Amino acid sequence: MKKIIAIVLLLAALFSLTACGDAVSIGAFSSVYFNSDDYDAAVQEVMTAFKEYEGCTLKEIGYAGDKAVKAEAESRGLAPEQIIVLKSTFTTDDKDHGLVFEPNQTYKDYLWILTRSTSADPFWTVADRGYN
Repeated sequence: MKKIIAIVLLLAALFSLTACGDAVSIGAFSSVYFNSDDYDAAVQEVMTAFKEYEGCTLKEIGYAGDKAVKAEAESRGLAPEQIIVLKSTFTTDDKDHGLVFEPNQTYKDYLWILTRSTSADPFWTVADRGYN
């Protein structure tokens, strides 16, 4: 019986990961500041942080562009290679989860600002999120 429960739980976990992965559209990427590994790591960090948004479903995520990165870097006193700006689209379910988001809504161009200690650091940290 324990084996059956473990298998069912494993299959449920695998299905939820696959379903989440299929539902998220990752935008095309081109930058003078970052390579695809930088972008992929930043996207993964946002997807991990997004799990905190109970009742929300991430639909799209993409690069906000070099212009947005340069502006954000200047405002924070960082090199452009130390900061990346992503934008996302997500929906909320019909329940009030106590978040700042309204039920049954679609939020577009929600920004994610991630930083790292140096341009060679492969690890991003979410420094800020939301709308300007």
